[in-house]
Amino acid sequence: MIMKSGKLFLLFIFVTALQIFAQEKSKNQDVFIDMSGVMRWKGSNEEVALFGVNYTVPFAYSYRAHKKLNLSLKQAIDLDVSHMVRLGLNAFRVHVWDREISDRDGNLLENEHLELLDYLLSKLSESGIKIILTPIAWWGTGWPEPDPETPGFSQKYSKIELVTNSLAKEAERNYLKQFLNHRNKFSKHLYKDDPDIIAMEIINEPFHPKDTSGVTEYINEMYDVMRNAGFNKPIFYNISENWNDEQANAVTKSKAEGITFQWYPTGLVHNKMLKGNYLVNVNEYKIPSENVREFNKKTKLVYEFDAADVGGSFMYPAMARSYREAGMQFAAMFSYDPVQIAWSNTEYPTHYLNLLYTPSKAISLMIAGKVFNKIERNKSYGSYPANNVFDNFHVSYAEDLSEMNSGDEFYYSNSTNTIPADVKQLKHVAGVGNSPIVKYDGTGSYFLDKQDDGIWRLEVYPDACWIRDPFASVSLEREVSKLFWNEKQMKIDLPDLGNNYKVITINSGNQFKPVTLQNDIKIKPGIYLLVNNKVEAKAVKKYTHKKEKFLDGLYLPKNLNEEINVVNNSKEFLIEDSPLNLEFQIATDKKIKDAYLFIRRLNWRGFEKHKLEKADGFKYILNKQSGIVSSGKLEYCITIDDGNDFITFPGGIKSSPDNWDFPKEQFWTIDVLSKESPVKLFDPVRDRKDLIFPFYSENLKYNIEYKHSTELMNDILQADIKFSENQTTPFAIQNNLSKLENAIKYSNGVYKNIIINCRSVNNSTAALKINLVTSDADCYSYEVRLSDSWQKIVIPIEKFIPSEALILPNSYPKFLPKTWDKKNVARDVKDSLNKLEFIQIVCDKENSNNSVFEIESVYLSK
Repeated sequence: MIMKSGKLFLLFIFVTALQIFAQEKSKNQDVFIDMSGVMRWKGSNEEVALFGVNYTVPFAYSYRAHKKLNLSLKQAIDLDVSHMVRLGLNAFRVHVWDREISDRDGNLLENEHLELLDYLLSKLSESGIKIILTPIAWWGTGWPEPDPETPGFSQKYSKIELVTNSLAKEAERNYLKQFLNHRNKFSKHLYKDDPDIIAMEIINEPFHPKDTSGVTEYINEMYDVMRNAGFNKPIFYNISENWNDEQANAVTKSKAEGITFQWYPTGLVHNKMLKGNYLVNVNEYKIPSENVREFNKKTKLVYEFDAADVGGSFMYPAMARSYREAGMQFAAMFSYDPVQIAWSNTEYPTHYLNLLYTPSKAISLMIAGKVFNKIERNKSYGSYPANNVFDNFHVSYAEDLSEMNSGDEFYYSNSTNTIPADVKQLKHVAGVGNSPIVKYDGTGSYFLDKQDDGIWRLEVYPDACWIRDPFASVSLEREVSKLFWNEKQMKIDLPDLGNNYKVITINSGNQFKPVTLQNDIKIKPGIYLLVNNKVEAKAVKKYTHKKEKFLDGLYLPKNLNEEINVVNNSKEFLIEDSPLNLEFQIATDKKIKDAYLFIRRLNWRGFEKHKLEKADGFKYILNKQSGIVSSGKLEYCITIDDGNDFITFPGGIKSSPDNWDFPKEQFWTIDVLSKESPVKLFDPVRDRKDLIFPFYSENLKYNIEYKHSTELMNDILQADIKFSENQTTPFAIQNNLSKLENAIKYSNGVYKNIIINCRSVNNSTAALKINLVTSDADCYSYEVRLSDSWQKIVIPIEKFIPSEALILPNSYPKFLPKTWDKKNVARDVKDSLNKLEFIQIVCDKENSNNSVFEIESVYLSK
């Protein structure tokens, strides 16, 4: 009897445990949308909040690039999904390239692309990542290469024809039925029944006809096709592409339960890294929905977003904050770079995100995920700059920093002085650089996760160095970022670990034996267990009995490697008698004995020689406080002593300027300006690649030409602008002044005037406005009147007053704010001049809708 009772009790415990497990699993599976348009989990009724990435290895360029390198696509997926998990992401979205998995009639093709999608979805499901699919992408598959011919129905029709053409819609209907009823080769689920596919979006970024009734009819037609095929989960439709009130109402009038948005707050495809403070671009996600019926009854998600061409790590949490303020429940960054080709950034060169190759940005995205999952939907955190600190989060342009600091989690995208909120309660730490609890000489990311009292798991990723601008011209024939597996110094101060903790290697293939002394570790990339000396061995055994995988199968392009990589981050302009601050990244697997700067006046015979100081990571600096004696042009190079050779850059020459036969041909240069010299804030030729313009559109058309003026004997920029009657925002040219930072910073208030040399053409432009925008996003403005003759207009600095700035680059979607008016700006611009970061040359529509002006220069002068 006792034995029978015991068995029954054990059976009861087992069944109860299964029920609890099933409940926990089911509460976060299927979703529903309530009467107020909020998406909730069926099991728990909790609001859905999911944050993750787009990722495209099964398709298009990414697929071809892996094939070209003879790489396993499934192994690539394994690596990338493991990194998504490491970053704590819980959402995935992709627009499926229907051109590659369908024929002209919309029949589904059982090919490798579809098999890889099956594999990817199964791996995401195994990792607990929830999925939203967009079955129809329409887009060609070439980018950044030319589009190849593909078998699918979208090859045959324009994007607008998918909405308007009856034959195109017939193919779409056929395709959607077969897509939803496709059985995943690996999970065995039909797509329509997959518990981790929580919703679908009908089509990616559709084009619509002017007849809005046709839009609603199209959405409802495809909605009914999906419902009749047996898909019972929420269906979404894009509302932000080419927004206007009529089209938006046509979408919200449809049967679709949800609406989708994108956000590219810095535009797209600038072919260069954008420098400057763009936090005002993400201050808010303001949707002009006042005249859109039923808008608030639709669930809202972000299908794509990125701060394109921005290399800093301060944008993503601010974007996530603004999304939640706008009521978003799902957001997916576009697009996570596959690690096997991320060294080239060739997939989408305007985007760049990967755990290994962009560690600071990856940690910033991880923090953004925490923002999205933790803060309340529809709650406002104010406006910039007050909203840089919100809940347990902090973003800083000046520090290039995203940060989360709660009781048990502490994450930072770059070095920080912030003290953890409660170091004794910490369970998770992740970062790049240094903090009060981790001192690290590497440039890769690291993760610390508490396993038990006195036992922590440490992951250290390889050092990364951007050796060229990753947003400029790219190719599989050259690297933009490199990984290094060097031994580095790390010091971890966690009360739970005590002093002199043990370090145990737990990843397979790692033969490195860490050396520890007083919490200082000499360490290489890998996975380690950190153990307090007071912890008994048997408590450690369960964490060490099996070796873990770490970057197994990672591809490194050895044939492209340079032995030493040097990146010069020094400024191009200085003021005489200011400190000579030069900065370099010297990245190599070699041991560097010393590095020296050789500098001289242009074409002088002898060099001054200075030893460079080693700083954190790959950084070497010179900070010569005595300054430059007088103005002029300097040329310089650096020589690296690796113990065997002297190698000089630029050029990688195996020699040194100390040698009599050194080839004196390749040098960097600095312009040292006298204290009397004006600083040129705008030069049309020098600044051509740095200039930002507004979106070209039907309402704002313009033509920019770079010309040579025989009258001025100099180069000029001509802007020919045509405003429509409906255009409400001015035209503007924005120039980033980071190259002039030192010249402005050390001017010590000597500059009193702005001088602009410009003219109107044919009396078409009455006025230009000059905006001076600081790194704190303060804006000061002054308007000048133009004539048909060239004139140098002198504007005293004190005449500039606080003003509204234009938000440039413009954002996608185009309905977002285009102007910025910061409150509480200091009245005196002179106090802010040393923070000057942008100059905007603004032309507004006046009496005429056509304006033509020419500009030769803008100077900061005494």
